[in-house]
Amino acid sequence: MSTGEGRGRSVRTRVTIATVAVVLLAGMTAAWWFESHTPVPRGPAQPVETSSTASTTAAPGGYAVRVTRDGTLLASYDLAQLEALGMKQVVVQGGTEQGPTLLSVLERAGAGTFVSVTILGTGAKDSGRLVLAASAIGPETVLDIAKRGTVKVAGPNIPYSQRVRDITEIQVR
Repeated sequence: MSTGEGRGRSVRTRVTIATVAVVLLAGMTAAWWFESHTPVPRGPAQPVETSSTASTTAAPGGYAVRVTRDGTLLASYDLAQLEALGMKQVVVQGGTEQGPTLLSVLERAGAGTFVSVTILGTGAKDSGRLVLAASAIGPETVLDIAKRGTVKVAGPNIPYSQRVRDITEIQVR
């Protein structure tokens, strides 16, 4: 085998490896895009036991945001119930966010008085955890209802890099 043949095979191998890498990257990008743009299906609403005066229902198997204090469920909201609390539109870091205020969700759950909240999410695209002192939560802090059918927290005191998406629970302290 001549030196030219060895180089030719080496170039073909590199081209093959590069092609496979590009195809894998394209597949992963397409999967991420479809996952992030597919809404979570909403099931029929069912009653949920609560320890407060909040009258809530949640969709079994569907997406819901739970509000708890010391491990006790105060309320659970599906997307329709969150929307029914009133939608506020705010501009945060150049983007428009729309959803109920975090304060209205907490008040409706019977947790209007608190020291801090821990917001928990699935952690698929972020840390999945954010602790906010009561002083950091104002009328511009919203639970933004995303196009894909989940909720993220946004507000002027929350840097974009610290936002929690796909919120599953708000722990009140």
